[in-house]
Amino acid sequence: MMKIAVIGAGMAGLTLARALNNRAEVTLFDKSRGVGGRLSTRRADPFAFDHGAQFFTARSKVFQAVVADLVARGAAARWDARVVDFDGSRRGATQSWDANNAHYVGVPGMNAIGKALAEGLNLQRQTRIETLEAANGGWRLHDDQGRDRGRFDWVVCAAPAEQTAALMPTTFAHHAVIRERRMQPCFALMLGFEQPLLLDFEVARFKNAAISWMAVNSSKPGRNQATSLLVHAAHDWSALHLEDDNHAVITTLTQATGDLLGQDLSHAKHRAVHRWRYAIIDQQDGPPFFLDAERRLAACGDWCIGGRVEAAFQSGHELAKAITQRL
Repeated sequence: MMKIAVIGAGMAGLTLARALNNRAEVTLFDKSRGVGGRLSTRRADPFAFDHGAQFFTARSKVFQAVVADLVARGAAARWDARVVDFDGSRRGATQSWDANNAHYVGVPGMNAIGKALAEGLNLQRQTRIETLEAANGGWRLHDDQGRDRGRFDWVVCAAPAEQTAALMPTTFAHHAVIRERRMQPCFALMLGFEQPLLLDFEVARFKNAAISWMAVNSSKPGRNQATSLLVHAAHDWSALHLEDDNHAVITTLTQATGDLLGQDLSHAKHRAVHRWRYAIIDQQDGPPFFLDAERRLAACGDWCIGGRVEAAFQSGHELAKAITQRL
């Protein structure tokens, strides 16, 4: 069987590895301790925060089947939230998510999705692949400690666009295109409270403000009762303040969120921030993946299509079909 290395264990990489696992010898590498990429959860007892992807929807039949399986396994559930839109401080009408426009989350956290999809895969965690070296018609991988991680017939990078461009050799047929892709940053503010907040909604979406999203994370199914608030900063604000001190970012975003909600949030028992340098990308017009069959190199990810969880799945799923035809 051919040996395939998949670098990046987010939704795209996991989908690809699962699809190829019975047709090739697949090894999945990820630099993190966990799995799932931006399908992530951070805990600070008794609080928990989905600080990356907030939810996912399923439009295609193939992804609907995957979601149905995750729900059946207890790894996902529908989130029926009350949602309100703000334009600056001006509040709009409230709508509800329900079975007619289903939104899903991982249970008991978003990271449950990655854990479920990774079952049965050869996953090498806390391994940062740094170089690819041509070797006997394939590629030899080395990590950031200089260790040889083996020779592979195919190498697929399922990391964000900027990291993919940095890792892939310039001989990769699509290197110039990928190098031009730019993902936008995002700060995730995490606030934990000893008492519930007086809000008549679970989700708020913002335009023309320093923040773009606020969710009562503890309102999601399968969570504990400790009130956890998750705030995403607007992408332009995040880019402008990307290298700011964490304490300053926390203070500014906490104040901005409180002002918009009409709440005093300064009494939060837990306050933290996470800096996503490569959070999301605008809708793309190109192919759902990049494949160089001659060199047996490929790349996939939501950044090929647009910033949705299902886009990451679609990219990995379509690339798996293309590689299967060449095995």
